[in-house]
Amino acid sequence: MEANSSLNLPLILRMANMINITFPDGAVRQYEVGTTSMDIAKSISEGLARKILAASVNGEVWDLSRPINSDACVKFLTWDDTDGKSTFWHSSAHLMAEAVESKFPGAKFWVGPAIDKGFYYDIDLGDKKINEEDLAELEKKMNELAKQNNVYTRKAMPKAEAVAYFTEKGDEYKLDLLQNLNDGEITFYTQGQFTDLCRGPHIPNTGFIKAIKLTSIAGAYWKGDEKNKQLTRIYGVTFPNQKELDEYLLMLEEAKKRDHRKLGKELGIYTMNDDIGPGLILWMPNGTIIIEELEKLAKKTEEDAGYKRVVTPHIAKENLYLTSGHLPYYADSMFPPMDMDGEKYYMKAMNCPHHHKIFDAEPKSYRDMPYRIAEYGTCYRYEQSGELFGLMRVRCLHMNDAHIYCSKEQFAQEFKAVNDMYLKYFKIFGIEKYVMRLSLHDPEKLGQKYVNEPELWNETEELVRNVLIETGVPFVEVKGEGAFYGPKIDVQIWSAIGREFTLATNQVDFAQPRSFNLKFTNQNNEPEVPLIIHRAPLGTHERFIGFLLEHYAGKFPLWLASLQVKILPISDKFLPYANSILQSLKNADIRAEIDDRNEKIGKKIRDTELARVPYMLVVGEKEMNEGKAAVRRQGKGDLGAKDVNEFIAEAVAEIKERRAE
Repeated sequence: MEANSSLNLPLILRMANMINITFPDGAVRQYEVGTTSMDIAKSISEGLARKILAASVNGEVWDLSRPINSDACVKFLTWDDTDGKSTFWHSSAHLMAEAVESKFPGAKFWVGPAIDKGFYYDIDLGDKKINEEDLAELEKKMNELAKQNNVYTRKAMPKAEAVAYFTEKGDEYKLDLLQNLNDGEITFYTQGQFTDLCRGPHIPNTGFIKAIKLTSIAGAYWKGDEKNKQLTRIYGVTFPNQKELDEYLLMLEEAKKRDHRKLGKELGIYTMNDDIGPGLILWMPNGTIIIEELEKLAKKTEEDAGYKRVVTPHIAKENLYLTSGHLPYYADSMFPPMDMDGEKYYMKAMNCPHHHKIFDAEPKSYRDMPYRIAEYGTCYRYEQSGELFGLMRVRCLHMNDAHIYCSKEQFAQEFKAVNDMYLKYFKIFGIEKYVMRLSLHDPEKLGQKYVNEPELWNETEELVRNVLIETGVPFVEVKGEGAFYGPKIDVQIWSAIGREFTLATNQVDFAQPRSFNLKFTNQNNEPEVPLIIHRAPLGTHERFIGFLLEHYAGKFPLWLASLQVKILPISDKFLPYANSILQSLKNADIRAEIDDRNEKIGKKIRDTELARVPYMLVVGEKEMNEGKAAVRRQGKGDLGAKDVNEFIAEAVAEIKERRAE
């Protein structure tokens, strides 16, 4: 026995030096301690090893060259993965920094993160300036450096050494970052001639970066504080092949044409004014019509789904938001309080606390449940000035809000009904690509960012997850992005040209019912705490109309268009006939106008096309004698002459059905 043990000692030692690697499909393989994700990929397939950019190791994104020293769950990340793209773009930011450093020696670098599409780097160029011509030179240099296939090398650094390194360089920006880091948290990355403080991860080498475009230059205050020095921010985007870059640049050109700020001005949808204040939208008549049509749709949909409408004030006492928990968690996004009669009042940043008081105003029993109330509530949020953006980030917003109070047994059906409402709206607006982001809590931040109820968090998240699985809607899970009072779903949608937007949110709340002591009497004649579903399928007027402007390129479907029909008489001789058509259209509740300018018909048609009016009715001698109109449709051209009453009947049907065409 002793002889056999000594013979097996090498095998025993080798087995003790092995770790278990679990793959996404549940398969488990053994590898030696210290193996890397790249080693593992090569053991599976050389082709796989050539494709991967990084790896998720126990849920954390790692460099492929980083040693794995204990059992781990490993997932390989490619360009098709969000984390893969992010790693690719962050590595590209370092490549750009190397190019900048070669052209502007002595440049100092603040941060260079990946963003939704590409990356940027904030740079202190000293007394030097950068212009558009410099971008072309930097692109050329980046391409040159990329072809060198330089490896991104990670090196852990003691804090004292890191401080000494940047002190010698006189880099106040990195020294500032180091103040918040401890030994064991500091890593440097080097590729080619560039070294920077960075936690990573990075792609294996620069050769993966095949197509490069530096898109713009902007100013950015250090740490976002206008009291600090303004740095130069360079934006860029890269791809693993030229074809994808070319497609992206085409999309950018189309996006410029569809920019909601440009279209909003051209079509008279909204305006802003310095005397009113930043982020405060003035809706013009054309925009107001769109708002009213969206509200009609929402009100009818919600009425059919059993919601009751309510109206709440724009301000409330401080105590309301202390009870809800918003002030401790959300104070930075609320406007400062007003002191009235010795009490503090806040402008309403959210509708939910007001709705809870409506629920609590009268006793409720199980017969009243689920209790659904809805409001297009006006809210005020103090977005930072640098974050304001057209209709997408504003300080006054009108939210398609509602709250559902239900029992735990009713939750699944109610949550599914809300998701079905989203799907109905997607069909109406021609939204074909979407995904639900299930935002979960971070257990390490309970009591700080999240209500400290671990069991309720886990139970509620499982309820939401099960409903999403059962209904078959596409969803992804994201840790650490839940609301402070419960898990939520952020609805991500894509416009007709592939731009991503966050449309709305659907949240579950187990905390506020307890904070407000909300109860209903159940079938056992006992008090029971309801669950609350916060939902806003159409988001806010501001964000949704901004999305629709870009989605439709300003060419709204007939039911939603501010002006639905323009009547174009060939000459003043036919104005009486045009007016008779106008009256018939108005009698049918169709929004119409006459172009009575003394202009040639060709110019009238061109101008109406540019105004993106869905239908034109051209009338002259022949049309008047036959009781018809020559019909033109936006984007389709001449549809031929039609009987006016026949056209009206068809238009009314198109409007009633809210067709997306």
